[in-house]
Amino acid sequence: MPFKNVSQPRRVASVDGVVESGSYNRKLGSVAMISNNPVQVVVVGQSGSPAKVFGVQLNEVTDISLLSRDMAVIRTDNEVWQLLDIAHKARVDPLTTDVRSIVGPVGDAALALRWDNSLEQLTAGKNEVASRSIQLRGDHRAIDIGENECYAVVEDGGGEFRIHPGSTPEQGSTAKIALPAGTKSLDRLRGGKFLSALYQRNNPDVCLIRRAGNRLETKLVRLDVPVTDLVVAETSMIAIAKDGRVILYDSESIEKATSRIDSKHEMSLGCQGEPRCCVVAHGHLFVGTSAGEVMLAVIVRKAASLI
Repeated sequence: MPFKNVSQPRRVASVDGVVESGSYNRKLGSVAMISNNPVQVVVVGQSGSPAKVFGVQLNEVTDISLLSRDMAVIRTDNEVWQLLDIAHKARVDPLTTDVRSIVGPVGDAALALRWDNSLEQLTAGKNEVASRSIQLRGDHRAIDIGENECYAVVEDGGGEFRIHPGSTPEQGSTAKIALPAGTKSLDRLRGGKFLSALYQRNNPDVCLIRRAGNRLETKLVRLDVPVTDLVVAETSMIAIAKDGRVILYDSESIEKATSRIDSKHEMSLGCQGEPRCCVVAHGHLFVGTSAGEVMLAVIVRKAASLI
């Protein structure tokens, strides 16, 4: 059943800084979000509780990936640090450098895309995070991982979207498609089994990639407002905007869209700050704000019709 709206959000946690990034660990059923000025981490259950907040001695963080109950990886500009002993007295140690993004996790592993076009798989070990280097085919702009597949945008001509089996792009692609003109600046990817989205923060343009089997279709659309972040949930896309709105685009909206797209549902988050990042966790939408709020809403499905 497709989604029809998003419930009124409630605040489930707060930190002192500006929330910059979030991560969902399906195995733990937990979401981690990280803030700047000061750097703090909040770990909260996918239902909204319990919540734990602690400080980290780092500067200007950009991404976090929660690998296990006791380990995470954090990106600061182009460096990645391992966060250890979360359950007790958290500490950070350097892990790798020259990294442009980290995504995941799936299971207990995340991916770090490096500026030299190599990839590192970061896995929670017994006492620290283990790193495995992977060489990539082609220059990769963005990457994401799902439960059974890896999604990538490669600089091949005007850009190409690829789907690989497994949790890394080491195996050849099972499906690929050239990206439309006008997508060169889009550098963030949300991959999914039925729908993927390539976007850039504070940009209203989004490239949607729909999938039926191994057949792919792209569509470049312009939203009515620049998005600060977005997620895909099955056949739907959910975006958050600077003006405090959360906006749902369902499969029907996406099907009908031409150069512009109409929303299925939108509402005000009712937050004090500007929405900065969002994460989908088992039918729940988590949003972090510039005021340090962590908001939780339920993504509501359409009722099944009885014939």
